[in-house]
Amino acid sequence: MRREHNRGTRGQGRFWRITGQVVVLLVVFGTLGVGSWLIYLWHSLPSVAELKHWNPATPLRIYAANGQLLSVDGPRLRDTLQSQQIPDQLRNAFVSAENGHFWSNNPIYYPVSFPGILRAAWIDLIHFAPVQGASTIPEQVARNFYLSPEKTITRKVREILLAYKLTQHFSHRDILDLYLNKIYLGNGAYGIGAAAQIYYGKQVDALSLPQMAMLAGLPAAPAYFNPLANPKDARARRNYVLGRMLVHGYISQQEAREAEAAPLTAQYHTEGRNIARYATQWIEQWLVSQYGADMTYRTGLRVYTTIVPRLQSAANEAVATGLENYSMGLDSLDPKQYQGPVAHLDETQITQALNGVRPTVLPPQDPANLHWGLVLSTTRSHAKISLEGQESIDLGQRGVAWIAGAPNAKKSPQVDVAKLLKRGDLVWLRHYVNPGWPANGEDWRTAVWKTPAPGEAGWQLTQIPKVQGALVGMDNSTGAIVSIAGGFSYSLSHFDRALYAYRQPGSSFKPFVYAAALDGPELLAHGKSNYLTPISLIADTPLKIKLPNGTYYKPTNYEKTFSDTPIPLWKDLADSINVPSVRILMHVGIPYAIQYAKQFGFKNTQLPPVPSLVLGAADVTPMQMARAYAVFSNGGFLINPYLITKVIKADGEALPLKNCTLCVTQPPNKPVITPGVAYLMTRMLQRVIRNGTGIAAKPLGHYLAGKTGTTNDEKNAWFVGYGRHYIASAWVGYDNNGPMGHWAAGAREALPIWIHFMKSALAEEGDYPFFKPQDITQASINPKTGTLESEGGQVFDFLSGFLPPASVPEFPLFGPNASMNMPPSTTSTGSGNANNSFLQQFGNAPLQNPPKSGNGNSTQNNNGPLF
Repeated sequence: MRREHNRGTRGQGRFWRITGQVVVLLVVFGTLGVGSWLIYLWHSLPSVAELKHWNPATPLRIYAANGQLLSVDGPRLRDTLQSQQIPDQLRNAFVSAENGHFWSNNPIYYPVSFPGILRAAWIDLIHFAPVQGASTIPEQVARNFYLSPEKTITRKVREILLAYKLTQHFSHRDILDLYLNKIYLGNGAYGIGAAAQIYYGKQVDALSLPQMAMLAGLPAAPAYFNPLANPKDARARRNYVLGRMLVHGYISQQEAREAEAAPLTAQYHTEGRNIARYATQWIEQWLVSQYGADMTYRTGLRVYTTIVPRLQSAANEAVATGLENYSMGLDSLDPKQYQGPVAHLDETQITQALNGVRPTVLPPQDPANLHWGLVLSTTRSHAKISLEGQESIDLGQRGVAWIAGAPNAKKSPQVDVAKLLKRGDLVWLRHYVNPGWPANGEDWRTAVWKTPAPGEAGWQLTQIPKVQGALVGMDNSTGAIVSIAGGFSYSLSHFDRALYAYRQPGSSFKPFVYAAALDGPELLAHGKSNYLTPISLIADTPLKIKLPNGTYYKPTNYEKTFSDTPIPLWKDLADSINVPSVRILMHVGIPYAIQYAKQFGFKNTQLPPVPSLVLGAADVTPMQMARAYAVFSNGGFLINPYLITKVIKADGEALPLKNCTLCVTQPPNKPVITPGVAYLMTRMLQRVIRNGTGIAAKPLGHYLAGKTGTTNDEKNAWFVGYGRHYIASAWVGYDNNGPMGHWAAGAREALPIWIHFMKSALAEEGDYPFFKPQDITQASINPKTGTLESEGGQVFDFLSGFLPPASVPEFPLFGPNASMNMPPSTTSTGSGNANNSFLQQFGNAPLQNPPKSGNGNSTQNNNGPLF
């Protein structure tokens, strides 16, 4: 028995020895395997030393002429801070929230917290899922820079190893700075610099203690603890961070109590208020086309522009208000209909809207100067409306009077508001605008709106206009573009009509043909024997022109009437009389007029060789018209409009401005037309404002010149004008080129927009006359005959060497002839119609060779696709 017992004991001992040996071997080989795996992972890790030269993806920034930030564009909003820019208390807030033992050198807690790993492993085990994180700040830096967010054992081990590697190359402070500049904090903000701007509109050194704690609470769950989306949870998280700061001794009990009681002050702030969206859009497109999207949006480029914020805001406001007025029937004699509410909300949606939830049927942003409102109740005389779910306003009869169709009447008919609106209607509102209707009998009936002072206006029911418009403002001597408004609202339409909408200019094209007729030196150079002066008499009688195809062209005046008395050339232009303008075009010849007009920057393909060219048969853009009129205002120079002055890389080096149509260039060194002709045209265009179709601009009180333009069927309305410093081109029309109504005209639709922009442009300008060049002389004339008067006549300016005739011509231009033939070919650039009988009938003094003016007659090369 004893022998069997001993044999059993020996067998059990052998089993445990073998088991122990196996276990030891498994441990040894397991340790060797894990160690080899760890060594392999260690050597496969990237070098972290490169982080010493880390250049994060930094967005594109675009600045106005005064240095004001216009826009920040890029895939990530980031504002990288230097170590000295980060407040110590902000560091303390993040350490308290994310890694309380961060400043310790205890290997149990730094760079990896082993108690934290064990705690997270236990929680994951009981939940059967990876729900708890345990990453210290060094681990988070490793993950954010080098690893993916997936939750696997391999990724976690690599994270731990990288954390140790980081501590070999960086100090605690360096690692924390990397973390604070890289961490995602919600709402597109990467790093504390961008987050401070987005949530509070501040630099980090201006943050209060509660605001620092709020930002420090975001890394754990940027969406869940977002103060904009979940203020209740965000407050709780903020107060938790404050409690941890108290525990770690970073703040006192009193500071903690005051910070916890502080209200939430977070609001969404964009970094830079982009008031020039059409301009910045062009800049971004050019940069991407030349340097690629990655360099444009991720390398910290800084673009400096010529945009003047004050004038850009004025352009935006003028275009928006003018187009709204048209859609409401407040700027012309054509009444408009109310299109109705945007939508109708049910009671559930009403409750949500009143709690500040933007209705989904609305565009993401309010367009232009409009605000959305929700009708709460109505009576016959007024409506109670919630303004964007924030305040209640009363909409009275004044705010809906335009719907009655008689906004200019002394007493508008009463509007039944209860029939017009009902509870739940979603409507557009704007601050009340007085249409500014002129007194009865005033020429052209131009309504120039008046905006009451803030707080005195009240509100007005309105609607998004279907008509569109554009305005370009420019320095007329340098070409610096100070404003671009390419439509009613960029948020509704990105198409830039200021640069790319090719439309017929109507009578605003006349000055280029008139200038051709006044330019004696240029006419002489082309072999022509007669010229016109500002007081040349032109017949305003019915005219028909036989075209090469056998049909007849019969121009008419806007008023569909004619005058029995010949009209001086300056008045033809001031009153925009069409038939005399066609006579002037035929006088100089269509081929010559086209060649002359090309000197203002137009392409040959834009200028059809037809008699209606002078009435605006060309296709032009608002930018081209502003550039062309600048030739008159600056003494004859064709300037190159520019938007960009320089582009600077992150390292401070200037980027070459290659293939850039709207980048600064060398100014022209010689005029393209005779300086004296530019001055004479300016004087004539001044009369347009003093007593012509632009008379509504006269109250501006400065030396101003300009011209209206209206096309057939009232499809396009223009006004282009300038002072000593600024020039602006305004256009109104439908995108589909549809008619705007019988009474629509440049003087009614475009001119008020131009007036309001120029009112802002002139606010800081002195009232200086236009510069008179040396090739201008004065002479006494008889205005009734258009001839020189030895004494007692009126004094007019003329081009030196090209005075009016001394005797009365037998007939005014085209006087007795009501019919003429158009030459079969209009492509020649020779002497044109120099030998036609109607030229000889005019009988001006014969041309004499004048002193050389130095302007030449060559046309400018096309300046890119915009010109």
